Amino acid sequence: MGIRSGAAYLEGLRDGRSLYVNGDRVDDVTAHPAFQGVLATLAGLYDAQSDPEFADVLTVRDAATGEQHSTTLLEARNHEDVLARQRCDRLRTELTYGMMGRLPDFMNAYLLDVRSSLEHVGKHEEAARMGDYLARLRREDLAVTHTLVDPQSDRSTRDAPPEAVRIVERREDGIVVRGARLLSTLAPVADEVFVGPYVPRRPGQEDYALVCTLPLDTPGLKIVCRQAYDRGDGVFDTPLSSRFDEGDAILVFDDVFVPQDRVVVVGDLDAYNNVVRNAVGYGPLQGAARSTAKLKFLAGLATVAARTTGRAASPRYQEELGEVMGLLNVAEGVLDGAALDLSRRLGERRDPGSVQRGHGCPGEESRVGIAALTFFFPHAIAKAVEVLRLVAGSGAIVMTEGELRHEEIGHLVEKYVHGPGISAERRLQVMRMVWDMTCSPFAARQALYERYYTGDPIVGRVLFFNAPKTREAEALAERLLGAGTPN
Repeated sequence: MGIRSGAAYLEGLRDGRSLYVNGDRVDDVTAHPAFQGVLATLAGLYDAQSDPEFADVLTVRDAATGEQHSTTLLEARNHEDVLARQRCDRLRTELTYGMMGRLPDFMNAYLLDVRSSLEHVGKHEEAARMGDYLARLRREDLAVTHTLVDPQSDRSTRDAPPEAVRIVERREDGIVVRGARLLSTLAPVADEVFVGPYVPRRPGQEDYALVCTLPLDTPGLKIVCRQAYDRGDGVFDTPLSSRFDEGDAILVFDDVFVPQDRVVVVGDLDAYNNVVRNAVGYGPLQGAARSTAKLKFLAGLATVAARTTGRAASPRYQEELGEVMGLLNVAEGVLDGAALDLSRRLGERRDPGSVQRGHGCPGEESRVGIAALTFFFPHAIAKAVEVLRLVAGSGAIVMTEGELRHEEIGHLVEKYVHGPGISAERRLQVMRMVWDMTCSPFAARQALYERYYTGDPIVGRVLFFNAPKTREAEALAERLLGAGTPN
């Protein structure tokens, strides 16, 4: 099949999965009001793959099968392939305004990184299983999510809690697992889930060292969703919540059978702990594209809001907006850097002697994409949201479309709620979007999500401190310290 339509994607979700939303068991996710907006968004992305305007960027022809498949599943062989992936990542994330951190694009890149990491550390059988799964995704064009994090039952220890997903029975044809995992973004509207690692497992925790894939309608698998943020208020009043609420869920594995052909790693601590440690960099490139798209959207919305209030004429607000535009320029460069980083690492793994070393070159490997996602983008996006609040001011606290359309007061809204040369309807439309981006439950979740996009930021900082690049920087300072005092 290769490429699915939006209709085929929606039909695939009518599978009888065990889905719980707002305290109710949902028999058909495609019919539930809370998911209509995000389902339309995702179905639109599937349809875009067959749109002549976008198809040459969003799809590629598979060299082995001759079929078209999503460019997000392209395994790059050279820099041209990396650039093709970058164009695809940019287009798909700009079509969704950077609002969806866990598009299927993310997992397709992540799974390519998993395969590359396992291959790099010599886990060839596990890498081959991951390769088989990627080939299936190319054939079937599935939407995959993940579940990585153990329950927060006791965060005083890094060990796996007893509530975490673990193997409770081994059979010749597969394994049985029990426990829970969080936080599975997109799970309500995805086809399958990748159960993968987050923190390393230690000796004695072999039953917790599990990597596998499963359809989300697997018997015993329960999808327990957080409160939905699309409350049916419509695209005028909640233009973001009503389109891009991905949904997050805890997955409960109530004695779930995992067939052998769905198992990637089972009980092998070395393989489990290296699943993502040596990733080549597909995921960070996609993440940088998504974050850049979101920053661009925020910069644009802040500018529109400033013009709507008249504040764009003030140097005070031009300065704030200018800083956001400067950050956007840096983000574009970071995105290019993540692409070059991926190309360099791919080349080095094919030919270890291909990367220049010596004077004028970095001595230790850099991680442009993941460093940007951990440090730069959370700051830049938070700054853009702050500026958006600043230029809108109290104007973001505004009435709804209902008042604008009301037969008794609509004319008063038109008279008193306009902007400088801007109609009341246009002003309300802009400010409702500002509210949805800065003050709504959707906005609060976005802020939390950006902070923890790559996991615990404190852990991330410690990892970077202990990386070889620290010693390279330290050696530079020591060189001058050891140079002696000039006469």
